[in-house]
Amino acid sequence: MSTHFCLRADSLRVCTPFTILLSALALAWSPRLWSQNLGTTPTWAEAVAAYQSLRDRFPDQTHLREFGTSDVGRPLHVFSMGAEEDATLTLLVNNAIHPGEPCGVNACLDWATDMLQQGTLPSGVHIAIIPMYNIGGGLRRNCCTRANQNGPESYGFRGNARNLDLNRDFIKCDSRNALAFNALFAELSPDLFVDTHTSNGADYPATLTLIASQPDKLGGVLGPWLENTLLPELYRDMEAQGEAMTPYVHTLGSTPDDGIQDFLETPRYSTGYGALHHTIGFTTEAHMLKPFDDRVNATRLFLDVVLEAGIRHAAALRTLRNEQDALFRSAEHIDVAWTLDTASVDSLQFSGYAARYEWSPLTGKRRLRYDRDSTWTRNIRHLHRYAGTRSASVPPAFIVPQAWRHVLDRLTANGVEMTDVPRDTTLQLDVTHILQHSAGSRPYEGHHYRNIDAVEVRREDVQLFAGDKVISLDQPAARYLMETLSPQAVDAFAAWNFFDSALQQKEYFSAYVFEENAQDMIEEDAQLKREWEALRSQKKQEGSPMGHRAQLDLLYKASPHFEGTSDRYPVYAWPKGQPLPFR
Repeated sequence: MSTHFCLRADSLRVCTPFTILLSALALAWSPRLWSQNLGTTPTWAEAVAAYQSLRDRFPDQTHLREFGTSDVGRPLHVFSMGAEEDATLTLLVNNAIHPGEPCGVNACLDWATDMLQQGTLPSGVHIAIIPMYNIGGGLRRNCCTRANQNGPESYGFRGNARNLDLNRDFIKCDSRNALAFNALFAELSPDLFVDTHTSNGADYPATLTLIASQPDKLGGVLGPWLENTLLPELYRDMEAQGEAMTPYVHTLGSTPDDGIQDFLETPRYSTGYGALHHTIGFTTEAHMLKPFDDRVNATRLFLDVVLEAGIRHAAALRTLRNEQDALFRSAEHIDVAWTLDTASVDSLQFSGYAARYEWSPLTGKRRLRYDRDSTWTRNIRHLHRYAGTRSASVPPAFIVPQAWRHVLDRLTANGVEMTDVPRDTTLQLDVTHILQHSAGSRPYEGHHYRNIDAVEVRREDVQLFAGDKVISLDQPAARYLMETLSPQAVDAFAAWNFFDSALQQKEYFSAYVFEENAQDMIEEDAQLKREWEALRSQKKQEGSPMGHRAQLDLLYKASPHFEGTSDRYPVYAWPKGQPLPFR
């Protein structure tokens, strides 16, 4: 087959059996085909082929390229429209992170096609669209795994090729998809980010609900601006277009009648990840029970509205992002974990369906039913304030030993600037010791999530080697670094088990041999003897007297035989007030 049908990757023509297949599909697949057959959504190959068709028709305004490889071995694509250089606004849209929720796949094809065909693509704006992010899930095409969803006829599966939920993977990057996405995000540095979804949960009249970057958690200057300026405009403009939107319905009780609360999108989620790079993010959640084409149209309308708002505020948004960057670079402490403030309750005007409970003929138990013929509109409780529950001190720099290459790979993908330690050396650094931690008994997204409950920081000599990394916090990735490398951050690498091997003691003792050494220790060190006896007495008073091995273990850990590195967090902080080394 002629190379005329090959995809272009930058200036290089790439011909593979796969790209030849895509080219053939592009000849037959129009971006408009889905709208001629309502209730359908394109496959991954068809979606990419449709964007290739747009690329071929509008070569001066568009670009289609691969930005990585998925876990299933297929390439990830990003389609760009408009100015990539010197853009005044960059908007990134991600689709099909859950391929069973394909509203955005269709909406973006329609949206891009209209702007290009009608000549309405705004000048000075860079729009980047990921046609289908979870390709492995998209290839697991089926009719029925979204049991509560009204169409389309067939769609993909929530888990990816490794059965990971990719919307929990943006920090840990277990998937190749997420690591590639991290690098793309760092490259684009979008001002606004939209991740398209379909909801689960309660029934209500609205077709579209919205999760925004949680303003309190976003903080700085962006959080208040998002809450007081941008969000009110988005809700107003959607309503003006006849599509009243409501905040995501995360109910306080079993139905919206009891009120709703803001969803806390920590950095494991797409919009929470975006906040680490000072990007305002939105997750659209189209209601699962509304007709598929209505969900697509509502999603498409939001893309129009958010783009228009972004253009109106482009200059202000860039200024605010720069101020946000400066704030986090200069901060002494930042919050790294949050909790819902249940004492702060506002009201939200909400339209709902009457909910009633009746006896189920199937189970003989009470069941919930929504009556769509009985609609109400009133104010309900809205809990949308979050308070920081844990903060971390911002050091001048972190030092990450090169041995932790899986961590350094993720930092590199996020554009983190690092300096090599030039030679083997010993430095006095602030070292965190993990005093108390716990992990879940069941796996969650491939990990046993770990809570770091108590730590202690000590100034110690640390052996470093040539090639270990010094990472200044005076850089654009400062917030990303604080929320991944501070061990008590809610989605830190430590929470996702990246440093579990550092928690393990490697050398031990035989009690019958160490007994003699222990006896000599307390005879030669009066202070140690007093501390040992005081602890024994305390344990006895608490009703948990120390056994023989436990008493020896206490003395062993005070001896030079103890390795001293177990439970020592292997990311070190450069002491405040001292000039950075190796600059």
